[in-house]
Amino acid sequence: MSESVASNIIKALRNGTVPAEGTEKIAVGIEQELEQIESQLNDIQNGKTDFKFVIGDYGSGKTFFSTSVRELAFEKNFVVSSVVISQEAPLHKFEVLYKKIMDGMRVKDNKNVPAFTFILEEWLLSVEDKVIEITGLDPDEDRNSFKEEMTKQIDLELQVIGAIAASFSSAVRSFYNAKYEGNTALSQAAVAWLKGDKVPRQYKTELKVTGEVTRENAFEFFRALLHMVQATGYSGLLILFDEVETVQKLMTKQMRDNAYENLRLFIDEADSNGFPNCYFLYTGTTELMESERGIKSLEPLHQRLKVEKDEQFRNLRQPVIFLDSFNKEKLNSVARKVRDIHADVFNWDASTKISNAFLENLVNEMTTGFGGEIAIKPRGFLRTLVDILDKSEMYDSYIPDQQFEFNADVRRLVEETESESAHIINF
Repeated sequence: MSESVASNIIKALRNGTVPAEGTEKIAVGIEQELEQIESQLNDIQNGKTDFKFVIGDYGSGKTFFSTSVRELAFEKNFVVSSVVISQEAPLHKFEVLYKKIMDGMRVKDNKNVPAFTFILEEWLLSVEDKVIEITGLDPDEDRNSFKEEMTKQIDLELQVIGAIAASFSSAVRSFYNAKYEGNTALSQAAVAWLKGDKVPRQYKTELKVTGEVTRENAFEFFRALLHMVQATGYSGLLILFDEVETVQKLMTKQMRDNAYENLRLFIDEADSNGFPNCYFLYTGTTELMESERGIKSLEPLHQRLKVEKDEQFRNLRQPVIFLDSFNKEKLNSVARKVRDIHADVFNWDASTKISNAFLENLVNEMTTGFGGEIAIKPRGFLRTLVDILDKSEMYDSYIPDQQFEFNADVRRLVEETESESAHIINF
């Protein structure tokens, strides 16, 4: 683990948030679940489509789990898009969701900016290489002939995925020509239109496109995107849909039904391999599965996702994984991991002041302070732990065994941390 990742883990936990990187270094008790996801991702690399629902109550570690899956996907050379279902990313409107997927895409080598433009340029470079190989033309010396051949090859490549909307091909061709001629404004307009953004009419005329991304053509555009991702050498696209339970808050039954119908469609497409090289990971609370406004409200979807929970013999191959709640053993384990990372970041012997016995007492004291049960969630607990670690490293006179007290101020800090929603953080 690099110094920057370790430092960012401590910084995020200090702020009561989920680290954007390195969560697999502090995640506990999810090894078997991650192995199952990895097995599915291996199939995705071979052109398959698949999905998994990850269900757990608040504090069960869904966000830690999802972020660990994202890091696993990056290591396997996947493009990853993280989308938090909300009013701004509504599951019942795929044309809007498509835009959020595009905006959320990241690649391992450049996690700080949306990846679509980069992928599009890489794909066009691969098409250029094919044209050069087939025709022997020089893109600098035979500019006009080369552009004509590129237009033909772009159309031919996109036909691989079927009857793609003509406007999509036009926008891609216009992007290529604009980049070729140094017209930055037009190339940016082409990218915006392909991503589902609204574009002024004057640019649409130059791009030779009409209308915009709609529910009817969004699936065609999405398949074109998947083709580009695979054709540029990536293993596939992993889409993380976080907080799917938000669908229950939609005002009308029609909206909820449309959202669940989209889920059903995604699942059926996975079964029929309709989105090659694509993996969908959905997270939600237990309420999503059990509420009358949840998945139960659309019987075809409920039939596809209804599974029996078996605590003794958990079948992780089924479409739904139920995460176990946090317990004292898990809190102890993650506390030791965080202590060791803090020691590495600040180059000190943390175990001298923060012994295993102290950590065990801390877990017992804090859980007892919340009614004797594991009502405390890991983020609130870890935020308190990092505060203790910071003080212990900063001050020789601070002896946590003697000076830490689980009091009203600490409890307030924990409760404030737990009340804030946690979701996957884009870089």
